[in-house]
Amino acid sequence: MFQDAFRQERAKLKYANPKYIRDVTVFTGRKSRHDPYLTNMTGTILMPYGNNVSFATTLTLTSGGDFRIVAKVCDTLKKKWMIEFMSNFTNITLSKCPFPPARYTYMNMELPPKNIPIPIADGDYFIKFELFVTATKESIIEIDTLLHFDQNARKARSKKG
Repeated sequence: MFQDAFRQERAKLKYANPKYIRDVTVFTGRKSRHDPYLTNMTGTILMPYGNNVSFATTLTLTSGGDFRIVAKVCDTLKKKWMIEFMSNFTNITLSKCPFPPARYTYMNMELPPKNIPIPIADGDYFIKFELFVTATKESIIEIDTLLHFDQNARKARSKKG
């Protein structure tokens, strides 16, 4: 709904735990000047990821305040918005969980997901994506990116077209 108002940039790998994942790459870019920025991530998981691993996404408004979603990996497949997002941008087979050790890719991701249940106000956000061992909270991976939301920019672009 508000996708035109978002601009994502500067995705960075902050940490990758070599006991659980390797060969991680993260990149945000665009094809040409007028195309949106898209994020790509890839990595090889070294053990099955099921509910033994949890996923967290935290949006922090640069002026203060944050919103966090946390779920176990297999439990995320119970969320319609997450299934739609993963179906569109990953090579992960969603029909069975846990996910076996393999190389997985998220390609040309639009952030945030179009139907994510998070209230978004105008401003700049830091987004932190995390995977961690559910039982011990040991970090597996941390990826940071910046997201700019400006609903007025969306309105201005729609008037031009």
